[in-house]
Amino acid sequence: MKIKQLLILLLLYLNFGCSGTEERSTALVNVFLVGTPGFFEEVGIEILGVEVQVTGTRGQDNAEAVFLSNLQANQQANLSTLVNTGQYLIGRGEFLVGAITELKLSLGDDNYVILGGDRFVPRFVDNAAENPVMPVSIPLDGGISHDIFIDFNTLESILFTGGTQGEFLLAPDFRAFSSINTGDIAGIIRPQTQKSLILAIQGLDTLASTTQNPQGNFLIRGLNGEVTVFIYPFSDSFLPDTVNNVLVEPRQRTQLGEINLRPIP
Repeated sequence: MKIKQLLILLLLYLNFGCSGTEERSTALVNVFLVGTPGFFEEVGIEILGVEVQVTGTRGQDNAEAVFLSNLQANQQANLSTLVNTGQYLIGRGEFLVGAITELKLSLGDDNYVILGGDRFVPRFVDNAAENPVMPVSIPLDGGISHDIFIDFNTLESILFTGGTQGEFLLAPDFRAFSSINTGDIAGIIRPQTQKSLILAIQGLDTLASTTQNPQGNFLIRGLNGEVTVFIYPFSDSFLPDTVNNVLVEPRQRTQLGEINLRPIP
């Protein structure tokens, strides 16, 4: 009788144990685009998809990269709508546990910027700019969903050649982060009508930028550690401001409260 009970327990262990192992062997990855129009009224970028490179067997980079196609009807992402909590789903897929080691965007030609009410079509600075690559190190744990964000840096990505015959060039610059191992900074700019550029800086590196919404609220995502927040009003009637020693922890939101801009005397 005891032998029969042991056999039943062994079968149950094998069934449920193997099932649990299979579930934990893969991870769902959602890749989103976020960003800000910077000094432009609008910025539109056509996203065809993203190629994801992950570690292969024994942690080696021998796995084939997987291309996640952008299946949205409108493949043109408007960065003006991706400020603060806005996000644009590029693609999703299932991967073996390990780590993402590289992301490569695939961009189309239907791009634009609007400045002073005028619409301009930027051209890629070179062929490589159509498929910008970023090395990353983002761990993938099994059995959970991972939200990966590509933060498009408009300030560094859109260049003007200058002169009377000047044109806009597109040289995509972006960073990537996971919501699992980063946190956010939130605050309110007053007066709310004074549009500002808000930067999060760590050491000598500008990690992220954003602007506030019509209510004055702003959110900077994808941070970890101690940063300095700089606020630069677009209007020359107000002084810039700084918030030092802002600590951001993973999966936490650091609240800065109201930041009151001071008018220039």
